[in-house]
Amino acid sequence: MSIHEFVACARAGTERYREHEAAVLDGYRRVGRDFPAMGEHWIRASLLFDGRFEPSRPEVLNYIVVDGKRALIGVGYAVPLLGGETAPGSPAGASAWHDHSRTIEDETVIPQHHAQSRGGSDGRLAMLHAWIWAPNPAGMFNADNWAIPFLRLNLSVGANATSAAGKTLALATGGRDYFEMAIEAAGALSAEEKAAVTSAFNRAQAGANLIVGTAEGRDLTDEERAQLGGIWTLFWTDIDAVLREEAKQKLAHLPIR
Repeated sequence: MSIHEFVACARAGTERYREHEAAVLDGYRRVGRDFPAMGEHWIRASLLFDGRFEPSRPEVLNYIVVDGKRALIGVGYAVPLLGGETAPGSPAGASAWHDHSRTIEDETVIPQHHAQSRGGSDGRLAMLHAWIWAPNPAGMFNADNWAIPFLRLNLSVGANATSAAGKTLALATGGRDYFEMAIEAAGALSAEEKAAVTSAFNRAQAGANLIVGTAEGRDLTDEERAQLGGIWTLFWTDIDAVLREEAKQKLAHLPIR
């Protein structure tokens, strides 16, 4: 099956779920929080344990709230695997699958969430994301989609959208607590380091809010998009400048950088 055929099949099978009520009636239930780069995970348990991988029958639906209404932006395929088993073949390739062995909450704040699915000795859940109803500058099958903060605000993603700009925008759409949780999970910071991180967040969030507020009622300019990306770069420059080497190494490989 080609990628084109895969997407056509997946869209045909989930078209009706663009109305969120239809997903609820079919047994999809929300699990976990609303993640800045993934949205909400709605899981259908009856599909999760049937041992099948079918493009038209995703185990997971990803929604975000836009103008007070849930919008379907992507799907996810989840396959339970025993020790030694590997993820199913798909047009996305083996590298697009990643393993879950913890809760969704835990898996999305540590780098291992983005690791390729591998045959191990323990049971795990292999997962494949497919952003079939929304653009993703990083690729349709990339686990994170930093176009989502743009979509939440009804802003066009644009051809040159960067993940850094999306991460800054996430500060204006409720994503700060997730970022703070990711940094905290990476390793204990000293009181001085925590204060510096908080100050960096305050400055970055103020910058994001200013740009979003100025752009209210219109789309972002290329200059504003570049400014958003610059805010995120400066955010991490400020944090790195005050971290101990040990703490810096622990935060160096966070997916949110």
